[in-house]
Amino acid sequence: MSTPLTTSNVGASEPITIKSNGSDFMSSVAFLAGGRHFVGGGFDGKIRRWRADTVQQMGTPMIAGGSHVQVVCLAASRDGKWIVSGTEDGSVAVWNGETLSRAFRFAPHPDYAVDAVDVSPDGTRIVTGSHDSTVCVWSFSTRERLLGPLKHDYGLAAVKYSPDGRLLATATLACGRHSVRIYNSQDTRLLIYIPIKVDGTDQSLAWSNDGNHLYALSEGNIMFLDVSTGTTLSEWPIPGNDDPRTIALARNGRFIVASAGTTLSFWDTMTEKQIGPVIEPGGVLFSTAISPNYDLVAAGIRSTVVLSLPEILPSHYCDNRPCERDPPTETENTTLEETMKLLLTEVRSLRA
Repeated sequence: MSTPLTTSNVGASEPITIKSNGSDFMSSVAFLAGGRHFVGGGFDGKIRRWRADTVQQMGTPMIAGGSHVQVVCLAASRDGKWIVSGTEDGSVAVWNGETLSRAFRFAPHPDYAVDAVDVSPDGTRIVTGSHDSTVCVWSFSTRERLLGPLKHDYGLAAVKYSPDGRLLATATLACGRHSVRIYNSQDTRLLIYIPIKVDGTDQSLAWSNDGNHLYALSEGNIMFLDVSTGTTLSEWPIPGNDDPRTIALARNGRFIVASAGTTLSFWDTMTEKQIGPVIEPGGVLFSTAISPNYDLVAAGIRSTVVLSLPEILPSHYCDNRPCERDPPTETENTTLEETMKLLLTEVRSLRA
């Protein structure tokens, strides 16, 4: 494997733009609508918003919880109007993405950290996963608990709505009876139980665009799961042996960005092969996010960096056409033609 690119060895032949805002200890990041701004939650209990093109901080930091309470997870609504944060004191706060004012705060899991949050695609529900081993679904408008608590065997690592909102995926931390579960999001019927160990971050799961498959980080591998059967269709290892690990799927579904410790790597979702360089932006990474404009933000200890992916990956990975399977190669076409000839020969012999 080639030497990872860093802020010190990126040369003119590798025109990678790396920007840093110098913030320390960011635990979670998310892009807002349009991709011009992103937000990050810090170990200091504050949420900040930046411009993606300059990494300039916008406005005053938002205080997510009490004094010295860490922001554990963040999620933005699909329209980018709302930001939801979960903190280690068991509280959830909802923020206006435009004004940065707090709309409301409530405590769905008192005395236990909220480790994962997500917003339903229609913006009407918030799902929370906690260290108390439960998942709950809440009304966005009233904060009333609509569904749950769904009891799990251990604390939660991730909760993710499918793109159409029909399904809800959960993953427990890599202890005890670890698992990925698929629920009907409307009545929380358990549909599939997958007994795999998931690497413990709120970005250990990512849905495919069609909602039929799930990518899961498991013991340093990206696993491609069929959610209708729970079958593992394929898996491939990511470089780097360190925790934490995260994955983020591009909006067009063409590629995945994976982080492990201090490294970033890029993967073609069709070929399941690594593409582009392995990059070390500097410091341990805790969170990654991809904008609609194909900017990548990677955040963690020591710095938050923004990379322009069109400068790193071949151009077809960064267009807005949805991912489709490639047409058959010349070899595949030849094989198909030979098979048809054999079938025709057999049919003729039978008729004779």
